[in-house]
Amino acid sequence: MNRSCLICFSFLVLIVLAGKSFGQSESNFSLYYENDVYELTNAQLQLLDSIRYHYINEDIDVHIKGFTNTVGTEVYNLELSRKRADNVKDELDIFTIISSMGHGELNDEAATNRRVDVLLHARSQHKTVPGEIIEPPRRTTPPTPSLSLSDRLQIGDRINLEGIMFYPDRDVIMDESRETLEELVHFLLTYPNVHFKLIGHICCGDKSLPAMDVVNIRTGKRNLSEARAQSLHNYLVRKGVDKKRIRYVGMAYRSPTGKGDRFDRRVEIEITDIK
Repeated sequence: MNRSCLICFSFLVLIVLAGKSFGQSESNFSLYYENDVYELTNAQLQLLDSIRYHYINEDIDVHIKGFTNTVGTEVYNLELSRKRADNVKDELDIFTIISSMGHGELNDEAATNRRVDVLLHARSQHKTVPGEIIEPPRRTTPPTPSLSLSDRLQIGDRINLEGIMFYPDRDVIMDESRETLEELVHFLLTYPNVHFKLIGHICCGDKSLPAMDVVNIRTGKRNLSEARAQSLHNYLVRKGVDKKRIRYVGMAYRSPTGKGDRFDRRVEIEITDIK
């Protein structure tokens, strides 16, 4: 499904759901993905935002199932389907979540198999299934940022985001980075006057050639440090940070931390302006 179809579909779902109460009914829809992608697009985020807005005061259960097609290994696709489901769950966690999980591969390579299915229904309509996992609504207040307050920041200051980790040889942010990501988004939305540069780094580079980047195995391009900075840039923009405030650059292996590979796979923030 191409991007234009996805946008049309998203707004169609929104129109159908917007005036609907879940007193005695249920609704379902699917979100579709490009190959090897689990992050949500802007159109998908807008749809999920609208669902939260319209049903925030209703007692709703949400069932989420992630899938992939058969491109790739079975083990990889099971993990990919789980990540797709988890990302949707993160956007709908003001509701009760029932057994959000990845189900791996569907029958063939069809693009329509790269999807997450979402079912919403009134809590009163829920029928218990043995073994299901029920996750109550999470607290909706934003986290208190642990980052330095903007009135202490100066142009040129760097913030090392040690809590944001990347998978080896990829520009994909690790799941355990979520708390730091939430803090960072809250901080940047709270202080919109702060402009900054994202600086990506790698581990395991050639010490004799520190400016040489390594290959991002997800794309095959030799730009892994820049791709990591861009990955964080894209995440922040999707979460509402104005892209005009952000620049990004890759530094390859110029600045290892000395703490080990895990900490070298990182992105830093450098303050470029405070308006």
